[in-house]
Amino acid sequence: MKKSSIVRLSLLIVAAAALTVIFLLLKKQKDNPTNGEQVTYFTVTTIDVNSVDRISLKSTLYEGEFKKQGETWVNDEDILNQKIILQIPDQLLSNLRAIAKVDNPASDAEYGLENPSAILEAYAGDKRLVRIELGDKVPTKDCYYCRFNDEKPVYTVAENYARLLLKDRTYYVETVTLPSIPDIKNVREITITGELFQEFHAIRQDDNPYDYSGAQLFPWSITKPYRSPWDADVINGPWMDRLEWYLSIYAEQIFKVKPDEFSKYGLDQPKATLTVRYADDTGKEENSYTLQIGNKDEETGNYYVRLQGVDAVLVMTEFRIKSMCEFSVFSCTYHSVFFPSTKAVKKVTAQSGDLTMTFTHETSPEGEDLYYINGVAIDGTEALAWAQKVMAMKTSAYVPTDAPDEDPILVIMVEPFDPSKNEPMTIRIYDDPSGYDIVERLGACDCTIDSRLVDDFINYMKKAPGAK
Repeated sequence: MKKSSIVRLSLLIVAAAALTVIFLLLKKQKDNPTNGEQVTYFTVTTIDVNSVDRISLKSTLYEGEFKKQGETWVNDEDILNQKIILQIPDQLLSNLRAIAKVDNPASDAEYGLENPSAILEAYAGDKRLVRIELGDKVPTKDCYYCRFNDEKPVYTVAENYARLLLKDRTYYVETVTLPSIPDIKNVREITITGELFQEFHAIRQDDNPYDYSGAQLFPWSITKPYRSPWDADVINGPWMDRLEWYLSIYAEQIFKVKPDEFSKYGLDQPKATLTVRYADDTGKEENSYTLQIGNKDEETGNYYVRLQGVDAVLVMTEFRIKSMCEFSVFSCTYHSVFFPSTKAVKKVTAQSGDLTMTFTHETSPEGEDLYYINGVAIDGTEALAWAQKVMAMKTSAYVPTDAPDEDPILVIMVEPFDPSKNEPMTIRIYDDPSGYDIVERLGACDCTIDSRLVDDFINYMKKAPGAK
């Protein structure tokens, strides 16, 4: 082989080897891409992070001051998210670093520092340790312009600065989840105690033994301030409307306090408590919330309230608190002394002096409902008219008193058709010279009734079939 041919062959072999190396390098670069240039950081300034006890932050999205109390950061307005606030001293103030420095910068407006998007100042007592002014985002990079301690140089810093300083209120604040009940059908019990409002208790019982409607029209019973149960007015709406107030809690303001600070707001010895028990939509799992009501703010009239189990003070308006705790119990009560479904009763005996009227309900062997007044058979229409006469006797007011010594002018005794569903009940009405007679129901005299309604019913008794 000629020498020139050997040279050319050698050059081709070298070229092929070079191309192979280039190919392998390109393939390696393709398989293992880099993230661009390596960023080098340098420290701008250092502070004693452990001495920081106050941080002031003012940005285009949020303004607040964080104070350290023990190991906890607090704010006068909000409950702070401790994990987030701790990132400021632990991650930012302990690493005050930059990527680049401009010693002789142009005007502040060029960097967004004429009106900084965020200003953070950290203090140890009255001594300011550092001031950070955050400007615009660098157009071509994920970093920001920044100035430290009012000095002339402008620095380029990592976006971590903005991540911590350019956030809205919700980022720094811990959310206090207030109870929420999906519907009034989920409410099971309401209890109000204390000296500020009238004591109150109402409970939902789907098997209310004194509900003689035969259709569960009165699942709610009011047991306080009444001394014996009265049915809540579910039919006409007042009680159901009232239940709407307990579905959610709305606070004008929520702020964190230490357990030993509740006394400042009258919450160490609450003046009233409201407890609401409720069920989930399945009706199986039950929950409850309790509001402890303390002092009243003299300037605003708002109440300081604590949600039991939460170390925070809720500020609630007087209107909302009174709507939940101060209302006319009588207006929420069903006023008829007795609501009889003709099929739910077996026997109802009314006595006034020597006059007696007895309503009887039986069933025939074929299952037909049979009705009698004083032993005289009546039809379903007449039985309904009797029930309406009973329901027409409506109480007029809540006036608790003792039972008079004299005999009642009217007594109504109820025997249930199904003793497994209902219990016997006795209603006594006593004459009163005021024109409003006293009603004793289930052994307690809590309400009055217009004497004219009682007279009308006694006259009905005199004209009833079989009357003697």
